Amino acid sequence: MRHLGLGLVLILGTSALVGCGGQEAAAPAPDAASAPAPDLAPPMVSAVANLQAGEGGTVSGRVTFDQPSEGGPVTVVASILGGPPGSHGLHIHEVGDCSAADFTSSGGHFNPAGVPHGGPMDAERHSGDLGNIEINEDGMGSLSLTSDLITLAAGQPTSIGGRAVILHEGADDLESQPTGAAGGRIACGVIASAS
Repeated sequence: MRHLGLGLVLILGTSALVGCGGQEAAAPAPDAASAPAPDLAPPMVSAVANLQAGEGGTVSGRVTFDQPSEGGPVTVVASILGGPPGSHGLHIHEVGDCSAADFTSSGGHFNPAGVPHGGPMDAERHSGDLGNIEINEDGMGSLSLTSDLITLAAGQPTSIGGRAVILHEGADDLESQPTGAAGGRIACGVIASAS
């Protein structure tokens, strides 16, 4: 009987060891270096103006505006197709109205601070002064810049939603008042939310 009890203890002990040994080890924690990094970019607010030519014109384009949702500088990216080669002034205008044949219904440059016209790098300039876009011989051009004088947030004095973007027939000299002597208006688009 004593041998039977000892045998039973050995069998139970061995079963316990085998049972423990038979369990799969827990999966190791993922290596932090191999885990994908969290997206730290802030959410963006976006707007777009689709430029259309005046009567008989061929130019078109798209100007996008992106701003972090908590505020900060606005990134402006313009792309032009079918435009006349050379430098052309590009501005945000006061009124989002492209109905006039010559686009004068868009008013003057957006200038809530009431300061002189200037270039996009000048400390003192209209909020709508985006400078010049260079259009190549193939009719294509692009421009990218950032501005801290405009916002996509509604209800602010520097808000650009609902205003117009104008492409001019000539270069902005970045100094003549009040418009940079950029000439007539050859394309217009109203800035609308894209978010």
